[in-house]
Amino acid sequence: MTIKAAKREDLNALCEIEAEAFDENSFALSRRNFLYHIDKNSIFICEIEGSVAGYILLLTRKNSIRIYSLAVKKEFRSCGVGLKLLEKSIAHAKDRDKKSINLEVNAANLSAIRLYEKVGFVKTGVALKYYPDGADAVLMEKVLS
Repeated sequence: MTIKAAKREDLNALCEIEAEAFDENSFALSRRNFLYHIDKNSIFICEIEGSVAGYILLLTRKNSIRIYSLAVKKEFRSCGVGLKLLEKSIAHAKDRDKKSINLEVNAANLSAIRLYEKVGFVKTGVALKYYPDGADAVLMEKVLS
């Protein structure tokens, strides 16, 4: 399992993962979105035996980092891919002297919420009807020391 920065050559794999993981009610990223973020922000991918197993997209702010998206191919779920991507993100934020990492996650996505809690995120609020389908989002934050 290798974590590294995404490159333009990873675009097709990123789009495949996105289509598998998210629908139109989940703010799915387009090819154009991915190209922009590869060039302007931080996208890390996890490779397993040469295949892109998952990605995490980070948006850098003045004092924090926001996890905008995290997705793992179905065949690689429950294999530690999401955990490794989160650990990389935490190290990335610390390397850049950020004070915290924050995110929003669908309130119904209990496995994701448990994963975030496992690495130290805490719930800080709820955004009612956050998603286009009316689903609520749980706001979470990890304060870095």
